[in-house]
Order: sequence, then C-alpha cells, then structure tokens
Amino acid sequence: MPKTHRQMKLSPKELAFLKHWIVDEAHYRDGPGAAKQLQIAQRVAPAELAILIAAAIPDPAEQEIASQQRAPGGAPEWPWSEQSFHARLAEARALLAQRRPVAAAPTQSI
Repeated sequence: MPKTHRQMKLSPKELAFLKHWIVDEAHYRDGPGAAKQLQIAQRVAPAELAILIAAAIPDPAEQEIASQQRAPGGAPEWPWSEQSFHARLAEARALLAQRRPVAAAPTQSI
C-alpha cells in the first residue's frame, strides 16, 4: 500500500484561489489570468504558492488534474492578509520538512 502524506488543511477560499492559480499557470500562454494578477499584485513569488500547493495537494496526479479542469466559478479572491499568508507559508514549509526522508547515517567500516 503506498504511503500517503499528511495534507495541509485549507479553507474553501484558499483552495479555490489556489485552483484558480493552478489553471492560470497551466495556461500562461493565454496571458496572466485573474489569480496570477492577484499573486503579482500581492508581491508573492510563484514558488511560495507552489509550496502551499505541495503541502495541500501532495499528489502530482491530483495537481495535474486541477491544471486541466476549469477554474472554480467566480472571480478569484486573495484569501490572506500579509500576516496570515506568511503564517500559512510557514505551516506549509514545516509540513513539507516532515515529509523529507531522513538520510541514513553513514556506516563506518573498521
């Protein structure tokens, strides 16, 4: 049975925004979508949103499916204050750090 990773719990507004952003990123050739424009306006690096996505949606296949679906209905809304975004980002980083396999200690030969 495959190991499953603990997922970061997102609010419905956070999840909706990130799904909008995933679709925008997948369709970057069409120009910046509304979620991408919000990300830029908030001066948030794409990698920071990718950290949230990796923590909340750890399955790459599920991320791929999200990129091919339509964005949730309605215009995306930025769901975080500056402070809450940084708190959520720290939470996501901590969760991802727990997922890293611990390297085995080197063995010594005598």
